[in-house]
Amino acid sequence: MRRKIIAIVLAAACLCSCSGSGSAKPCDVDEKFRSDVTITQGGKEYCAEMRRADADIWELDFSKPDTVAGMKLGFTGSICTLEFEDLKYELDRSQISQYSMASLCCGAVEQLIAKRELDCRKTDDSLVEKGTVSGEDFEAFFDGGKLTKIAFGEQLICDFQAQKSGELSE
Repeated sequence: MRRKIIAIVLAAACLCSCSGSGSAKPCDVDEKFRSDVTITQGGKEYCAEMRRADADIWELDFSKPDTVAGMKLGFTGSICTLEFEDLKYELDRSQISQYSMASLCCGAVEQLIAKRELDCRKTDDSLVEKGTVSGEDFEAFFDGGKLTKIAFGEQLICDFQAQKSGELSE
């Protein structure tokens, strides 16, 4: 009986030590994250500049398609602001769906910055980090240490272009 217990403990130790072999350390994402992003949802593409000033302070400045070009969406703590041409609208952030493309994309980047609850694996020269935001699983892809893509399955994909450093516009 004692030999069986020792064998089981040794087997478990071997399995545990092997499970970490494909894992990797998460990439650093700048706290002042700023990038051009193409967001694809439901077959529609939206282009914006995505900026983070501080924890939970985001701005998305849309440039495409023409129907949303010039629209600014901002999250500041519990407030959401929407600006379009001469109109400005404020509402409580709780009124925005936690499953909206902006909430999910910003939430995923927040999680990557905080490096919390992520499963990381390295493949060739790239790194994939998996996490969950609002109950939705995502994969974040890094190339050369830079965030290139966040995918919530095939339903919502954020492709990041040139990441820059900088702060929100006033």
